[in-house]
Amino acid sequence: MKILIFVTIILTVFIAYAQQNNAKITIYAIPDQVQVRVNSVLVGKTPIIDYEVESGYIVIEAISNETGIWNNHNIIQEIYVTAGQDTTIQIKFPKMVKINSIPFNAKLMVDDQFMGVTPVSVDFDRYRGKEFLIEKPDYNSFRFFLEDPKSRLYTLEPLDIAGLEEENTSFTYGLFHSRMKTKFLFLSGTVVTHWLAFYFKNLADSNFEKYTNTGNPALMQKYWNNTQRYDRWSDITLGVSYAFLGGLIYTVLWR
Repeated sequence: MKILIFVTIILTVFIAYAQQNNAKITIYAIPDQVQVRVNSVLVGKTPIIDYEVESGYIVIEAISNETGIWNNHNIIQEIYVTAGQDTTIQIKFPKMVKINSIPFNAKLMVDDQFMGVTPVSVDFDRYRGKEFLIEKPDYNSFRFFLEDPKSRLYTLEPLDIAGLEEENTSFTYGLFHSRMKTKFLFLSGTVVTHWLAFYFKNLADSNFEKYTNTGNPALMQKYWNNTQRYDRWSDITLGVSYAFLGGLIYTVLWR
């Protein structure tokens, strides 16, 4: 009997001590009926009245409803609660507007700030009255102002790419507007023709050396003719090399 009384006293003291270190919190949310976690423990839907927690710092996470229009992110708050006191927490989700486009995955911009690719949800109160820009390659850009909290869907018009190509079909346009291909063409032409000019010049020098060293009149005429022929080819290929080099400089500096 004494042992039972002693245990009862110990439990009573322990419970009283625990209650002294506990606090109560009440959680409201706008909109209502959102799931709440307290210190990672799911405690139910708002409103949550007089929920007991240990005193100290606690983390409250309000989970947004996936089908709602107010948010697409959870709200997390860390607060300090004092033992023996009641604390009321008010959580308000921002009013979100869903913006989508056809086709989707278009860039959404506002004030040169990238908001994401469609579909995107934006805070109506924060961006109300702002001008938005929707951009997607091969489609005309579209601008609009956010004036009301209604979700919206915009259809982008494709660019008339065929018409743009028909405007410039000349060889000169194609040559100078394919910049990478043009640069490669001029660069490779410069290298190849310059090497050929050097090669023909070596052949001319070699034949001229044979011409000066031989005593055979027939061979002298042959070597002399070869020297003149290879010199002409060297001059021609060198001129072509300079033309390619000029084209390369033109594409780099002016195109």
